[in-house]
Amino acid sequence: MTLDVETDIRDKAKAYWEASRSKKKIKKDNLSEAEEENEDEIVADKDPVDDFKTELQQAIANMSPAKFEQFARALLTKMGVKFTEKGVNISNDGGIDGYGYHRDDDDFRTTRVVIQCKRYNSNKVGEPEINQFLGAMSKFQADYGVFITNNLFTEQARKAASEGKPITLIDGSELVNLVIKYRLYITPVTTYVLDDFYLDE
Repeated sequence: MTLDVETDIRDKAKAYWEASRSKKKIKKDNLSEAEEENEDEIVADKDPVDDFKTELQQAIANMSPAKFEQFARALLTKMGVKFTEKGVNISNDGGIDGYGYHRDDDDFRTTRVVIQCKRYNSNKVGEPEINQFLGAMSKFQADYGVFITNNLFTEQARKAASEGKPITLIDGSELVNLVIKYRLYITPVTTYVLDDFYLDE
């Protein structure tokens, strides 16, 4: 049998490499489609509200301590606390950043409220800050207190807050949710997305 270089080697080799390139292209195309589908799923799963919360948290973190106190008082005003001038003037007195009154419309009871604000971008609020706040609450004869931070409270801080006079702890996550709930210095917007009817072929 005579070996035909053109037929038996070159043509077969050409066919082999063409088939090999074709398989690689199909695999690459399939991979690209999978990557595109994965990217589409990531985009679809991305919640605009989460992006907004992240942006809001960063904006709060960038506030000066004085602006954070003003912001906290504005939030609690939205929640029904009426601050007095005393609440503004005693900002550096005994761990109190605001003093006011809250009236419960259900039983017409008015309670004295004091607040403490800590804008911490690295440290958590610890037990010493809570104990200092408890002392200030007694000094100003407050019925309850509200401690607000853009960060977190340690477990020891939460335990200390539960053992003394009533204190409501508001951490960074809850703070963001309250800003959204009471629409404090934010503007709601309406957007639209296409239903599957428009996307199906």
